[in-house]
Amino acid sequence: MNGIVQVDPSKRSTVTGTVNGDPWGTIDAWSKSSGFNLIEGGGTQNRTYQKGSGFLVAPMKAAISVNGSSLTLQAWVAPTFLARLFALFLIPAEMHVNSGGFKMVIPRNMARKPVNELLAQLGVPQIP
Repeated sequence: MNGIVQVDPSKRSTVTGTVNGDPWGTIDAWSKSSGFNLIEGGGTQNRTYQKGSGFLVAPMKAAISVNGSSLTLQAWVAPTFLARLFALFLIPAEMHVNSGGFKMVIPRNMARKPVNELLAQLGVPQIP
């Protein structure tokens, strides 16, 4: 499931803030420089980006929605079924990228850093 949805905070990190002007130029430049590829919603105000295919590290996703001057971003790590199977399904299908905890520390850190760089560029609060 991609896009902005109401979910348990243990599944996705969600940040909302106010932006000045059209943020999509900044977001598009960020996606190219950080390796996040647009996978859904091109040309709309609701877009989903993904970094990685799940071969070595779990895919990292970011869904961004802009409504006027309000921006909402959700970031999460989505391990593959095979990775979850090898971990005896102790790894959830979606996991937030907040710091803290022991599950999937490396992929969460790898996802949080570029997402926080984007949030800083947009002047929106970062993910702790």
